[in-house]
Amino acid sequence: MSPSSPSEWLAQFIAQYGIGAGLLAALLGGLALNLTPCVYPMIPVTVAFFSGQASGSLKRALFLGGCYVLGLSVSYALLGLAAATTGALLGSWLQRPAVLVGVALALLGLSLGMFGLYELQPPAFLTRRMGRAAAGAWGAVVMGAAVGLVAAPCIGPFVLGLILVVGQLANPLAGFALFFMLGVGMGLPYVVLGALANQAAKLPKSGAWLVWSKHAMGFILWGLALYLVRSVLPPALVMPAVVLLLAAAGVYLGWLGVRQRSAPWFRRVRRATGVALLAAAALLALPRAPQASPVAWQPYSDEALAQAKQAGKPAVVDVYADWCVPCVELDHVTFRHPDVVRALSSVAALRLDVTRETPREGEALLDRHRVIGVPTVLLFDRRGEERRDLRLEGFEGAKEFLERLGRLQE
Repeated sequence: MSPSSPSEWLAQFIAQYGIGAGLLAALLGGLALNLTPCVYPMIPVTVAFFSGQASGSLKRALFLGGCYVLGLSVSYALLGLAAATTGALLGSWLQRPAVLVGVALALLGLSLGMFGLYELQPPAFLTRRMGRAAAGAWGAVVMGAAVGLVAAPCIGPFVLGLILVVGQLANPLAGFALFFMLGVGMGLPYVVLGALANQAAKLPKSGAWLVWSKHAMGFILWGLALYLVRSVLPPALVMPAVVLLLAAAGVYLGWLGVRQRSAPWFRRVRRATGVALLAAAALLALPRAPQASPVAWQPYSDEALAQAKQAGKPAVVDVYADWCVPCVELDHVTFRHPDVVRALSSVAALRLDVTRETPREGEALLDRHRVIGVPTVLLFDRRGEERRDLRLEGFEGAKEFLERLGRLQE
């Protein structure tokens, strides 16, 4: 009998081939996760960071890249172990305002260094041992850890399976190693990006370009901080804050940031960047009517699920969070497809929103059905029993989801 879920497949794979093969699978899985939209924001952040820090030294760029990967890997290992140990949702820590604000403040602190207020340095005794290449190492580690936190809520089936496997192994060391290798796989391409950024940093000879690049990195860090705290801020303030940030970045990077003389081509690049950012701010500032979901989702409750069972009606429970990119993608792509909307109208469509605080009934549902990540879509047949073989973990297109619903109603 073939495994019915990624977690079962991975558990059988490790049982058959050993933990060494499991570590290799985790490494390859991390590399594959770089192809998902969840980690796209890491690319410009990494390029901008290494462009500003590499200082033309390939050795230094590779060293900083290693520190970046170390921070990313440790953050994933700790998050994964905590999720497997507590049974909590990976990324649920990002629901907590204290954690959100703390990470955002760390990013803002890093951004001040990009504007020349200070430079992160390791302790003097480490600097003497490792030489000048160690400067900025702590900044790279913190950047890697922070980016790991930003991407943590984007959970695919592979990561969900890995969490379950760690829980089944009951071996903290093996669990830490598996998630560490996942982080290494996700971070390795950024060592290459760091080296390429170092080579790119050699091209412009003007100091104005390098200063401007660091300032751009500072604004990117501000954007990441805003991205993290968006679920804490009142919804009415999020879009104005984005518009204000884009406008401020456009004015500063386009006209105010670099005062020394620079080449004509660089002035044109600055002006074009400023105009583009101001245009984006103006576009987002335009009033628009909110788009309600065409699916008549009801808030999840045990009573609503029981009513569907009593009526002999299948039920779909969407476990959703605003901070989860695949959740939003499901909501804006798959669940807005006309055929999917029609199909969901014939079942009880329930949504459990875990963006901030999970209701007590919702927590019981998650524990009862061992839901450890978002997005997760649970499908219940007419008898009120979950079809575990039809459970959806991660994003899925409209065609595939319609086939899943069709099997539920057979």
